[in-house]
Amino acid sequence: MSGEGKRSFLEVRELEKEFQGFKALDGVSLEVEKGETFGLIGPNGAGKTTLIRVLTGQITPTRGEILVDGERVRPEDHPFRRRLGLVPQDPSFYGRLTPSENLTVLARLYGMAPERIAARVRELLDWTGLREEARKQVRFFSRGMQQRLSLAMGLIHDPEIVFLDEPTSGLDPEARSAVWELVRSLSGQGRTVFMPTHNMEADRLCHRLAILVRGRVRERGTPAEIKRLLGTDRLELRLDGEGMPELQRTCRELSLDCRVEEGVVVLTGDALPEKLPLIAHRLSGSLRDLHYREVTLEDAFLRFMEEVEN
Repeated sequence: MSGEGKRSFLEVRELEKEFQGFKALDGVSLEVEKGETFGLIGPNGAGKTTLIRVLTGQITPTRGEILVDGERVRPEDHPFRRRLGLVPQDPSFYGRLTPSENLTVLARLYGMAPERIAARVRELLDWTGLREEARKQVRFFSRGMQQRLSLAMGLIHDPEIVFLDEPTSGLDPEARSAVWELVRSLSGQGRTVFMPTHNMEADRLCHRLAILVRGRVRERGTPAEIKRLLGTDRLELRLDGEGMPELQRTCRELSLDCRVEEGVVVLTGDALPEKLPLIAHRLSGSLRDLHYREVTLEDAFLRFMEEVEN
């Protein structure tokens, strides 16, 4: 993604965190631009939650720097914590209070002006679709409703940057989709979002991504750049026997790789969608089946992990 017209809001330089000699974070460096949604993906134990805890002031780093708007900060300090919102993996609220009461209590803890609180609570209840549930005790909410309330609580004080720690963990597909729609709308509000996640929905939500493995950033870029680097689209064909020589000639001409996997001819290479019409035309007499499969972020990530482990 082009950085033109944007500036780094959050910058992490050579961040390390040790626990009794074990480096959970090992020289992590990242730049998150103002107003973008930045995704962090990686396997369990990669250090994603540790990084969130450091950046939100829950634990202090062993070494390294954190800068906001070009100035070095300590996330545990009160001025910076007022600029950030945190949506934890497991929602935290008072179960015997209503969503309105939970939001009001939190707003008062942040020191919001009393005349602003009621309007802000109504705004967030409307945004999350919880207005009709405003008088119910939260302990009776579904997991998905609780997670939507957790999003509202992370935004009650109108933070500049929002940290979402696995925001859809444990949700069913319908609830997960509802939460992702809310997350997507945050970018439209001009907020900066930092989102460690296992879910490959990050492909459609995030402007840029980084892959974290064993406490280190291994790759970074837009979702498209990550997919091009670590995976490739593929065209799967079934042909009559006489079509193979023509296909091989066409692949050489178009600089495509051609191989056979379990009786299926697989083509890979750059710009496959643009080359597809010519391939189909030349093989029209012998083509029995054709299937185009676009590489997904999950494909790329799994291939990357295979390379790391080998």
